[in-house]
Amino acid sequence: MNQEPSPQVTAMPKVVDVFLTNKVLCALLAVMMLTSAYWFDMLFGNLRMIAFFFLLAGVLLHLAVPSLFALVTLGGGLQYSLQAGGIAALLLLVLSSGSVYTSVVFMLLFVVLSGFAALTLQRQGLGHTAWLLILVLFFGVVFAMIGSATPQDMEVFVNQQFKPVFDEMIARIPPEAKSDVDSMHALQAMMVKVFPGFFIFGLWLIWWSDVLLARKLAMRYGFYQGNTDDILSFALPKMLVVVLLIFMGFANLAVGNLQYAALAGVIVLACLLAMQGVIVVHAWLKRKAMTGAILVMYVMLFFWSVIVIIFALIGLFDIWFNFRRTFMSATGEK
Repeated sequence: MNQEPSPQVTAMPKVVDVFLTNKVLCALLAVMMLTSAYWFDMLFGNLRMIAFFFLLAGVLLHLAVPSLFALVTLGGGLQYSLQAGGIAALLLLVLSSGSVYTSVVFMLLFVVLSGFAALTLQRQGLGHTAWLLILVLFFGVVFAMIGSATPQDMEVFVNQQFKPVFDEMIARIPPEAKSDVDSMHALQAMMVKVFPGFFIFGLWLIWWSDVLLARKLAMRYGFYQGNTDDILSFALPKMLVVVLLIFMGFANLAVGNLQYAALAGVIVLACLLAMQGVIVVHAWLKRKAMTGAILVMYVMLFFWSVIVIIFALIGLFDIWFNFRRTFMSATGEK
């Protein structure tokens, strides 16, 4: 396997060490990060442009909370992480005026999922961690949407969330521009169809990045032990292909919530395959020392979305043929 280069070990700052090794302080730090966007908006909301940067910083801190609990798990174990997360959940319960739902969602997604993902990465590597995260997030979001939508279908529920936004845009279109109105309705229908899949993949990308960040920090501060595979060796399990075929079958043959959830599953797994395809091409271009081509590849991904299909096919075939095996050895060299 291609191993991630070991960063130079540095001493953890004393302040950080104090916060991470004390359960109460760790819980307090987690709550501060989680609610930072709200407090920054309260404190700096009237400062215009400066307020935007503070709000952006608050959102980034909020999204980094999973990395905090993944890091704590890698350093102090799952039990310590759950204890600190439990204290944080109690603090949230107080701040949210007794909202049990908020505390439960925080505990399950930010604490438990992050902790188990960190342990999976440590013991089984990148592919298994990605698979664990996508399964938990997919079924978690689908069941949450079903609960919120009942007694309606999920698609009707999602359409209701988009309707005010599109109604406002359509109201600004002149009545005589009927083709523009039809285009907006078609765009709304498409957004409703694809939203759950891309939303789940977006959540996966955040949690996945946070867990990788936690591993990198743990390696930097010298307390990480376990799998150190480089991101360029990322490979999804073959089981994904079977699950993808099942989802495609239900997306074409089922109706109602089952069809809508299956379509979301197809989108999520296709995005994962595209990511693996991008990594395969990146690894090959890196082996050929074609740095400029790597940059061009990512620019094309940004501006020409159709190319994602090509990368998804590369990722799909890589599951069977392992293209990187032909140009990378265990050390990552030819």
